[in-house]
Amino acid sequence: MNYQDPNQEFNPQAASSQPEAQETPKPQGQPDAISGEYERPPRRGDPDVELWKGGYSMRAMAATWMLLGLITIVVLALDVWIVRNFLKEGQALLWEITLGILALVWIYFILVGLYKAMTIRYRLTTYRFYHQKGLLFRTIDSMEVIDIEDLALHQNLLERLVNVGRILMRTKDISDPILMVTGITDPHEAFKRIDKARRDEHVRRSIKIG
Repeated sequence: MNYQDPNQEFNPQAASSQPEAQETPKPQGQPDAISGEYERPPRRGDPDVELWKGGYSMRAMAATWMLLGLITIVVLALDVWIVRNFLKEGQALLWEITLGILALVWIYFILVGLYKAMTIRYRLTTYRFYHQKGLLFRTIDSMEVIDIEDLALHQNLLERLVNVGRILMRTKDISDPILMVTGITDPHEAFKRIDKARRDEHVRRSIKIG
């Protein structure tokens, strides 16, 4: 034990110049695959919170809209050619029939897109993945994220241009071994969040995955 002379004057500068105790760095987990920031590793008892949600986007029907537009142009051009070269009477009736059929086709596919956008929903939480469909008769299916065995992201060129895509899930569920998450916007973000959720759950249960 060190003793200080009571007659010795206290020197505040000397006291402040003493080296401060360095803080022991806290261990950090692996950087988060989505944000890039360090987060604590997953563990048992984590709260079941919403990680992602999405639904069907009408942008997923971009190929349908382009095909309908092309068909509309071709049909109208054909009508013009028929009227100029062959049809001298009844031109108004021809246009009424043509425009009526085209309008019905466009309305049908627009209603199909709106119905899908209103009724197809997806939701991811810490432990479960939910798939909702239907309007009058609604069905909500759910599975544990640990039952998702494999994921695959699919996008064609047009889907990449409009930023939509499909995620194929292979699961352990015997009744529904393959689930296709279709027509979602920003599919890369959804893919990363679903994959991270299933990996985190494997870590909680100490199950090694590839």
